[in-house]
Amino acid sequence: MKNNKLYVPILLLFLAATLNMANAQTKIGVRAGVNFSNAIMKMENGEKGETEAIPGFHLGLTVDIPIAGDFYVQPAALYSTKGFKQKGKGFGYSNDFKADVSYLEVPINLLYKPKLVGGNLILGAGGYLGYGTGGKWKSASSVLIGDIQIGDSGDVIFQNDASKGEFGTYLYGKPLDYGANFLLGYELFNQYSIQFNGQIGLANLQTEFNGVKGKGKIKNQGFGISLGYKF
Repeated sequence: MKNNKLYVPILLLFLAATLNMANAQTKIGVRAGVNFSNAIMKMENGEKGETEAIPGFHLGLTVDIPIAGDFYVQPAALYSTKGFKQKGKGFGYSNDFKADVSYLEVPINLLYKPKLVGGNLILGAGGYLGYGTGGKWKSASSVLIGDIQIGDSGDVIFQNDASKGEFGTYLYGKPLDYGANFLLGYELFNQYSIQFNGQIGLANLQTEFNGVKGKGKIKNQGFGISLGYKF
């Protein structure tokens, strides 16, 4: 995650652009919460990877832009952590293996917010675009690559081509991710909100090797809960 600071200016530029779009009816807000993510894998031989979800968090800003009646468009800029844990063979390990990764994400959702018991119901769906910035891996025992022991932890990287990987690192997949969002929540006083989020990755993050596409697949998937506050 040592490269995360390089992407912070990109996030700030996006937020500045959304603020410039603001008018009297547009609401700027903050959103934070926990998420449980997993990587759905299919190996080159067609076998399904036995992965499990891990907890993480997300944090960022949102902009609610009214379009008609109770309908809104909500772009956001989020820092989100994802990953998976796994038991069994792979990457030279035979015990517990865990990969924690971070993404910068720009979700854009269409919201429907009808009145409900002194507040507003929140129903939403849309898509997201994300970019992997790095992470860490760790194993319950030392990892062997052939006869070489590289320890029990290291960095996670993102690359489009696996031939450009770095020794001792775990190559999670391609950095560019995209998929679908679904959400259900409740808003009180047009200011405080709680919502449940679902995310289905549609991009196959499986890397190429020297330009040759493999038969494997890896896609992100997750769900979570968020608390929000609008200024």
